[in-house]
Amino acid sequence: MADPLPPRMHAALCDAPGAALRLGEVPLPRPGPGQILVQMEACGVCHSDLHLRDGDEDLPDALYPLILGHEGIGRVVVTCDGGPEIGARVGLPWLYHTCLDCKPCRTGAETFCQANTARGVQHHGAFAEYALAEAAFVAPIPEVLDPVLAAPLLCAGLTAWAALGKTSAGPGSRVLIIGAGGLGQYAILIAKARGAEVVVIDTDATKLDTARALGADHAVLAGPGAGAQVQAMGGADVTLNFAPNAAVWSTIETAAAPMSEIVAVALIHDPVPLSLMWLLDGGHKVFGSSVGTRQEMADFLSFAATHPMPVDVERVPFSEVDHALTRLKSGDVTGRLCVDFSL
Repeated sequence: MADPLPPRMHAALCDAPGAALRLGEVPLPRPGPGQILVQMEACGVCHSDLHLRDGDEDLPDALYPLILGHEGIGRVVVTCDGGPEIGARVGLPWLYHTCLDCKPCRTGAETFCQANTARGVQHHGAFAEYALAEAAFVAPIPEVLDPVLAAPLLCAGLTAWAALGKTSAGPGSRVLIIGAGGLGQYAILIAKARGAEVVVIDTDATKLDTARALGADHAVLAGPGAGAQVQAMGGADVTLNFAPNAAVWSTIETAAAPMSEIVAVALIHDPVPLSLMWLLDGGHKVFGSSVGTRQEMADFLSFAATHPMPVDVERVPFSEVDHALTRLKSGDVTGRLCVDFSL
């Protein structure tokens, strides 16, 4: 940059669990070894940010005041040896760092590293004018992608991509997507691109209309008979659950075809009544998927650069980031919200 960097920057700060985000000035962070500094262009607004703002994740008090935001895109303004060049556009995703040495890290499953840390949780996030990042954990962003439209790909889109990638979803398979919000909408597009038949269940008829417009083959209103409707189609070979409610398990169980794959994605702390005999008799696989690895990110961004992702992304000013989280909580969002730092 021609001008020197400012000594301070604006950031959206969460002072304590349950506290609204407030805009304030903080010292500009200084990169250490292996780190870069990024001037933010955009940052998606995610349900995980809402959970963190509202104190649902029981973080230690010592982490506050905390800067949230983990779907950030911006330009590198300070780099390090071997890092991306000044001016390069990079993505700052949820995964901030891992140990790089445990079995999950060595076998391509680094999101399950027990020492991993997250942006906007153990480290300050991207709801700020500038943000730090580990150079090895940023994602190069193709220049053909609009940073505001691409920012939600770093968590919402990647989460759907990685979850589907762990399954056999493809031609001849029926994929059930529960929850037609932003994550579910990306999952529809990815599953259709893989050649699968897609069924979507949601409580909101408007979101079901959106699901159909994005290519869903069937849209079912959530309720006591929803699982039976899917079973009448032949059952779900693959189920992805994006609905944050344990009560959805009965629908999943009823909808499952023999030898189905069921992927838990939504943040649900409550237990579900999983029958071991149901698993045995049906040959089902039930497992979890958490965001995505660096390789999955690279693969997905390459896919997104050549496959349109027409999920509605609403641009919001940085000054309205807390209001955006409140809108998410009320359900007043049909697609994704993204902070546009140019507004």
